[in-house]
Amino acid sequence: MKWIHYIGLTIILILTIVWGCSSDEEKKLAHFEKGNAYFEKGEYKSAELEFKNTVQIDPEYVAAHVALGETYLKLGNSQGAFRTYSRVIQLDENNTDAQLKMATFYLLGKQTEKSKELLDKILTGDPDNIDALFLNAGLFDLDKKLDEAESVFRKIIQLDPKQTRAYMGLSRILARNGQLDLAEKYLVKAAEIDPKDIKPRLILFNFYRSKNEFIKAEAILNESIRTNPDNAELLIYQGNYFAQRKMNRKAELSYAAAIEKEPDNIRSYMVAAAFYEMTGNNEKALGLYTRALDRQPDDIRVKNTIAGFHLKNKNLDQAESTIAAILEERPKYFPARLLKGELLVQKRQFDSAIEILSQLVEEEPRSFRAHYFLGVSYLGKGDSNMAKSSLGKAIESNPRFLKAKLLMAEIYLRQRDFELAKKESIEILALSPDNYQATLVLGNTNLFQKDIDGAKVNFQKLITLDPKNPTGYFRMGLLQRLTKQYKAALVNFEKALSINPKLMDVFTNVVLLHTEKKEFKAALDKCDRQIEIIGDVPAVLAVIYNLKGGLYLSQNMQDKAESAFKKALQTNPDYLRSYYALARLYLSGNNPDKAIAQYESIIEKNPKQTSANMMLGTIYDLRKQFNLSEKHYRAALDIKPDFAPAANNLAYLLSIQDKNIDEALGYAQKAKEQLPEEPSVMDTLGWIYYQKGLYDSAISEFEDSLEKLPDNPTVNYHLGMAYYQKGDKTGAKKQLEKAIRLDKNFDGADEARSVLSKL
Repeated sequence: MKWIHYIGLTIILILTIVWGCSSDEEKKLAHFEKGNAYFEKGEYKSAELEFKNTVQIDPEYVAAHVALGETYLKLGNSQGAFRTYSRVIQLDENNTDAQLKMATFYLLGKQTEKSKELLDKILTGDPDNIDALFLNAGLFDLDKKLDEAESVFRKIIQLDPKQTRAYMGLSRILARNGQLDLAEKYLVKAAEIDPKDIKPRLILFNFYRSKNEFIKAEAILNESIRTNPDNAELLIYQGNYFAQRKMNRKAELSYAAAIEKEPDNIRSYMVAAAFYEMTGNNEKALGLYTRALDRQPDDIRVKNTIAGFHLKNKNLDQAESTIAAILEERPKYFPARLLKGELLVQKRQFDSAIEILSQLVEEEPRSFRAHYFLGVSYLGKGDSNMAKSSLGKAIESNPRFLKAKLLMAEIYLRQRDFELAKKESIEILALSPDNYQATLVLGNTNLFQKDIDGAKVNFQKLITLDPKNPTGYFRMGLLQRLTKQYKAALVNFEKALSINPKLMDVFTNVVLLHTEKKEFKAALDKCDRQIEIIGDVPAVLAVIYNLKGGLYLSQNMQDKAESAFKKALQTNPDYLRSYYALARLYLSGNNPDKAIAQYESIIEKNPKQTSANMMLGTIYDLRKQFNLSEKHYRAALDIKPDFAPAANNLAYLLSIQDKNIDEALGYAQKAKEQLPEEPSVMDTLGWIYYQKGLYDSAISEFEDSLEKLPDNPTVNYHLGMAYYQKGDKTGAKKQLEKAIRLDKNFDGADEARSVLSKL
């Protein structure tokens, strides 16, 4: 009976295998059918899973591999699609669809030989395969074999006269060969094949635009809208066209029509809002952004756009709250974190900005905006080298990112690296010929290099580019003052002031011109007239009263000078120059102790007087009674911790006495935050950077200071010493000699002579 037992086992084994095979086949088909169902519904991730299950059961099931490849394409997973179609060809070397897909991948990757090999194989077996012919035409186009590409497109048209893509491709080839009339003919033909096919009509529209045939272009667009009345995208396209041509009212109507056509399509709102933002109508822009968010309250991109809008318009509180809400919802959302970095830059919180932006560039090394704002942050901290490094990476990631190139050019100019500043600005102008800021940098570079003709050309270009911008007139006036064309200079200065009466750099030059010519009455009259024009703007009025004090001093009218300087400080207690002017006036008089007693009496009556402490600190400072000056600067800061004049002077005092340099840096940075445009603050911060060995940062501050105080011996000396430590002997010699030429006995003159003897 033993043989019966063996027969039984064999039958069970055979049945198990058969049942197993049957079960696997059923599972395979079930997964495959599920995958197809998911694919039809657009649920591609679910389809991917089912097709993967299918090929796991049967690795040689070609149809499942093909379906998986299509799914990867829908998911945007090109690497997965490439691997899958490669596998299909291994399983079925004559699978034309897979061969076409692989040929396309190779063409996109510019692996032309591999693409050609597959296409030749397809076309050998099927010379009229239209898909392969299109790819072959693309291959010839890529290899600049335009005649061959033209022949292929003509063959496709011969095979199927309804192939609009062939007409468009042929038109493109003819246009590149300069045959514009024929190119137009074939585009018109493509547009006529199917009036509802938008693409050939838009290409024809752009063809006419490129030839400045705007009537034809608009006719094509209007006809497209007429034959596709429900297409909001065409109306948006029309709005963009009108906006680019500055036909703003027509643009508004097109955008409004798009919104009316598809009120739930937020794209229409977003594009229209961007248009209003660009044209300066921020109220309408914000209204449309808000309406878009009302339509799709969970759309994080709309929220982020609104945050960016607030940031651009300096609505920092709204920007901050919107960004915070986004990051609470999506803590890792890169665009919102980038906006947060930009917000911190605007708030001058550079350390915090550097922290977040450094993380962003590590995550996304190609994010040119993150690199740019990181560069701005380093520049804000005075680290020009790190700023240039970050800006260089921004430009490397996007060579056409003009903001980064402009800032780089400005840094080079500030560092007196005129050749690089010139090179960078010329590169910008090659990309954007009418770029105002690049023209300004180039003109200033010409001026520093004593290229008078070049500077004149560029400053005149500024006036031509924007006649309502005072900068061009001011720079031209400075050039004319330098070349002793005083009458012409005055005309340009006056023109700049007529555009913006509050430009004190310009007004100061007007006063200085009159002073040089000993026209004191004319200068004083203009000061009085300027006071009336300015109205209640304390920071500007203080400058004018200080100028009046200087004019009175030039005429030995000490009492009137004292009144003017006091008026300046009464108007703006933060105005540093009037403290020094008044202190020097007292020290040059016969009884400086009387002035000291007067201010001490004020403090005795009112111990909370910051200005009196500041005045005493300045007087003792100039008398080199540093312990007393330090005492009064600290007293002023105890009363008002953010009092920038005292912070600046205390920082400088600590630095020149080799006291706590880090404490000095803290005070200098506090002063810079409050008075970022004050040249003496720049000089103080620069000198502290110098003492800390940060010579590039020091040079940057000194150069900025010299732009406003070109004839200050101390600042020239400081810049010369920084150049010397950097190894720039030419720059050091020039600045140190100028410092001594301006004042043979300034503090530091002996050190300047000592260094000059070594050069």
